[in-house]
Amino acid sequence: MKITGNIESIEYRNTAGHEKKVVTILPGYRQKAFVEFRGKRMAELDNLKENDEIEVTVTLEGKISKNSGIQYNNLVAQSLELKNQYAN
Repeated sequence: MKITGNIESIEYRNTAGHEKKVVTILPGYRQKAFVEFRGKRMAELDNLKENDEIEVTVTLEGKISKNSGIQYNNLVAQSLELKNQYAN
């Protein structure tokens, strides 16, 4: 699945030693997608900033929390392409 939109934010997260960057993408009017970049993929975000337009190929990763039993769906980045870059 591909998601195209503008970057709203890039956040670094470290939960129990699991590092990732979560990119909030605005693909359309009143929509947001939260895409996880893990491992080597985190470095692909180093030169990107808010408002840059990107296209991300993602896979869907469903999980059930071992502690709470809550079900989660995560969008995990597989590839990234810069569409337009804006100077701030």
